[in-house]
Amino acid sequence: MLEEAQAAGASALILHRLEEAEHRSLIIAQLNVQRDELVKAFPMMWILLVHPEVGRELQMKAPDFVDFGFWLWEEKPEPLREMLATIDAPGVMAEPAPVGEVGAGDLLRRAIRAIRFRQLDEAADLLAQLDMHEPEARETDPRRRMCDAFLAGANGRYEEAREHLRTAREAYEARGDRAGRAWALHQLAIIEERQGRYEEARKLLRESVEVNEELGDRAGRAASLHQLSIIEERQGRYEEARKLLEESIVVTEEIGNRVGRAASLHQLASIEYRQGHYEEARKLLEESIAVREELGDRAGRAASLHQLASIEFREGRYEEARKLLEESIGVREELGDRAGRAASLHQLALIEFRQGRYEEARKLLEESIGVLEEIGNRAGLALSLVMLGQLEVTTGRVAKGRQLVQQGVDILQEIGSGDLPVAQQILADIDALLTPPEPSTA
Repeated sequence: MLEEAQAAGASALILHRLEEAEHRSLIIAQLNVQRDELVKAFPMMWILLVHPEVGRELQMKAPDFVDFGFWLWEEKPEPLREMLATIDAPGVMAEPAPVGEVGAGDLLRRAIRAIRFRQLDEAADLLAQLDMHEPEARETDPRRRMCDAFLAGANGRYEEAREHLRTAREAYEARGDRAGRAWALHQLAIIEERQGRYEEARKLLRESVEVNEELGDRAGRAASLHQLSIIEERQGRYEEARKLLEESIVVTEEIGNRVGRAASLHQLASIEYRQGHYEEARKLLEESIAVREELGDRAGRAASLHQLASIEFREGRYEEARKLLEESIGVREELGDRAGRAASLHQLALIEFRQGRYEEARKLLEESIGVLEEIGNRAGLALSLVMLGQLEVTTGRVAKGRQLVQQGVDILQEIGSGDLPVAQQILADIDALLTPPEPSTA
């Protein structure tokens, strides 16, 4: 259809009735895989009208295609209805060109999409299919190596993920593929951030932002700005984090990237929470949760439920917080999100601690610490050590508690965390308990 329209000298093409196509899923897959080729080959304006049901399917199964421009629901606004009524053109049902087996590119994209939503078993199956058909892909295609990095990172194997990402970055550099290199830099920065190496992560992200700016990749630049805002928040620079995030949100809204927008709303809520603006944070999280539910993003929804639980806790609604955390933990267990589950265990321990159930709190914290040590999440580990230290002091083991808090303080200081001042104050309060009062001179 596009070829015929171009040959006829058409200036625009309107495509619709996708929901009626017999091979709808295959068409959607082709749109996703062939997005860049379609844009280059057919520079005319073309409009895709879709039913809401198909719109949701496109969001899930063709994210790259959806991200590349603007598209409309089948419920057409009145001006568009009038424009369509004036067009004298036959309606055509589009069917996909005959294809053989699913291509390697499609398998890779589907695997990456599955990893993004933490559907790790599905991703592993897709990659196994790819390796059966193209066993050399891991060595020849850096995208395949990126998938190995994603899976390793999702399972907390950060050193393994780092090696895969470095290999992929070198492969992209050798090919002169700057977009791929920026992607690898962004993902490598995420691993560095998770292990508390904030300065290394910041450098990688700034380089990624610069490359994406030069390439005109607005989606890639927005993603790196979002990640950069996380680092600024971790180090307590909330206004800098807010500016970066607001810039990212503007872009994700303009390009229609709902997954990215939901993530940025969650991150903005985290900043509001850190600054004590709980109602603003709640509204942002509720919006993020609604979008993530619609998109089927269970991992993202679990993260937002965890953050919402933190607000309920701060406002003294412990049972509401507990329910949210238990739901978040359940989802994270199903998805194999060990780091996320450890964070929710930490938060649940805080509730138990506050309500005087010290043994339950201790068990939760020790489990959280064990996971965080194993996966190398130093920021989370430090916070759980500090809380466990407070618990020990509260139950009379002051020396042991001080030792644990000191370990946490040392880690937070080493990584440059914005949580350091609070931890240092806790340590000072413990030292005040250990220091006997000055003898009276009266």
